[in-house]
Amino acid sequence: MQKKFKEKYNEGCIKIFTLYKLLYEDRAYYDDVMKIFTEDENDKEHVILNKYLNTLKVFGIKVKKVNNKFVLLNNSFGLNFDINDVKSVNIFEQFAKILPDGKTKKNLDAFLEMMLSRFDDKTNELYTTINSTNNSDYSFYYSDLRGQIEKCTRFCQDNHNIEIKYLSKGKVYTVYAKAKQMIYDNKNAYLQIYKMQDNQLENILVPNILYIEQSSNLENPMEIVPTITYKITGRLAKAYNLKESEYVREILDDGSKVIVNKNEPTDQILQRLIRYNTECVILSPKSLKRKMIDMINDTLKNYE
Repeated sequence: MQKKFKEKYNEGCIKIFTLYKLLYEDRAYYDDVMKIFTEDENDKEHVILNKYLNTLKVFGIKVKKVNNKFVLLNNSFGLNFDINDVKSVNIFEQFAKILPDGKTKKNLDAFLEMMLSRFDDKTNELYTTINSTNNSDYSFYYSDLRGQIEKCTRFCQDNHNIEIKYLSKGKVYTVYAKAKQMIYDNKNAYLQIYKMQDNQLENILVPNILYIEQSSNLENPMEIVPTITYKITGRLAKAYNLKESEYVREILDDGSKVIVNKNEPTDQILQRLIRYNTECVILSPKSLKRKMIDMINDTLKNYE
């Protein structure tokens, strides 16, 4: 008698875990759930179901029936996201909506569905709030700018020389350059160009491109990869993580490091190096040292 009693409890535990697995995988359909519990049970369906659902409640697991399916409202492996995490998920959702039908869209939709099903209560509240107030429209990349992006992509793929007119910091520039690559972040698309006259890379926001066409009019037909050398000292030298386009050329006796950087756009690296304050000194080229001095002087003018 004691043996049968234990077997009954073991079978009940297996059924509970089988139900929880279906819930966790977000495929707990009513008929499949009932197949788990009605076997070898004499009570009515709703009595059997309530018995096992109440067992889940004892462990703090909340379940809701939506149409013909049971859905987890919380679970032991819930994702506890902050507001920035939820905003990132929302951006993924917006882009998924405008993707063309295909494998990429299908996989992204499945990934988002799986992630949303694992939100805990707090994250669900944030998600609901953001979705009710979010009016962002990301479709402009695939309408107004689609032609411009496709054109820039072709120039990059074919390694074309280009004539480009663009807006930067309120001024219009016209340069002859080489189209390098398209760069994307979560909000913008950029065309990276190599300006041979200045020996530097620059990322141009696609909406700021006023004119772009293929050209053979380049002042220097030989492309030289821009190289910047700088020294870092003190705590920065100990904690510094090399960027993708960098290597350590020399480690000095005092622990300082001489870093060589290739392929990082000039404006971008200047903005980065100026944050290192007195623990960073540009060694070459001289033109970049002058630009850094100009940036420092412009900053000092704000405090005069």
